[in-house]
Amino acid sequence: MEFSFLIHPSELEAIEKKFVLTPESTEKIALAKRFGFEEIKNFTINVCVKTIKSKHRVRVSGKINAKIVQNCVVSMVPIESIIDETFDVDFYDISHVVTETSSEDGSFEVYENDVIDLGELGAQELAVAANPYPRAEGLADEVIGPYLIIKEDKKNKPFAALADIKQKK
Repeated sequence: MEFSFLIHPSELEAIEKKFVLTPESTEKIALAKRFGFEEIKNFTINVCVKTIKSKHRVRVSGKINAKIVQNCVVSMVPIESIIDETFDVDFYDISHVVTETSSEDGSFEVYENDVIDLGELGAQELAVAANPYPRAEGLADEVIGPYLIIKEDKKNKPFAALADIKQKK
């Protein structure tokens, strides 16, 4: 794992516990490489962990703040993005998971060997929050704009734009 911060649910008390996690520069470089980013300039994970022992459940709520650099998918120009996202994840002990176990929205994660990795959870949340197809402002529209124009008479023909491209060659 590029960035790891392990907690042990059996050691948690019934009160909410807060953590602020910030990867070191080498960890940010490794995460950027893993997710295909050019750079992760800043990355902070604020996490609240609350255990509900009667249900063998751990509720992890948090917020990620990051500044990342990705390349435009069209022009390869570097684009800086600010990510400010919240998340809620319920973890259940795998040894107590049964078919009727679920959280309010019907989805949950499991943990085993009394370990939950908050660093990895935050890294995954960052990857999900990042734009999968970043486009530079203006430049990307200039580059692909001419190929997106469909003439009025070809409106309902899905391959009309491709025909126009072929004719331009």
